[in-house]
Amino acid sequence: MSEAEFNTLDIVEINRETIKSLKLSAEKAPRDRYRFCLHKSPEHLTNEMLIVANRMAYFRPHRHPTGIDESYFIIEGNMVVFIFNDLGEVIRIIDMGDYRSNLTVLYRLCSNLWHLPVPVSEKVVYHEVLTGPFNKEHTVEYALWSPHESDTDSVSLFMKKLMKTYHQRNRSISK
Repeated sequence: MSEAEFNTLDIVEINRETIKSLKLSAEKAPRDRYRFCLHKSPEHLTNEMLIVANRMAYFRPHRHPTGIDESYFIIEGNMVVFIFNDLGEVIRIIDMGDYRSNLTVLYRLCSNLWHLPVPVSEKVVYHEVLTGPFNKEHTVEYALWSPHESDTDSVSLFMKKLMKTYHQRNRSISK
């Protein structure tokens, strides 16, 4: 099953039915996520996507070359974005949620820092914008210190460790 589809229309409208359909696609997707590309092809200079990810879907930590900016805008649900240094140590944690959550609703990264979005609600729906054109070999570099998504045991350990860091940080903030 494909985990993405491209828009074919000149005018795109997203509504509740669109999001409902994307959520169903994410439930069926092997990696627990689905994206609807609002742009018509990877060659477009602005890549805009509506992404639905189920809780704890794994997006391997990655970075983009200088000049490739990325932003996330939360439509529904909650997500945490981990920012790492070159050694894989967490240097920043960004709590994201929709407007009513009083959390960060929009995040933009304008450097080549390692990052990882982690859905923490049952589902998260977010709008991602990435400088194009998109060529996976040149646009995305995966962190060698992170597990490949096919290594499910290592991914599970990696995510448990990250979420422990997240929860410890939240406990220290609430004191």
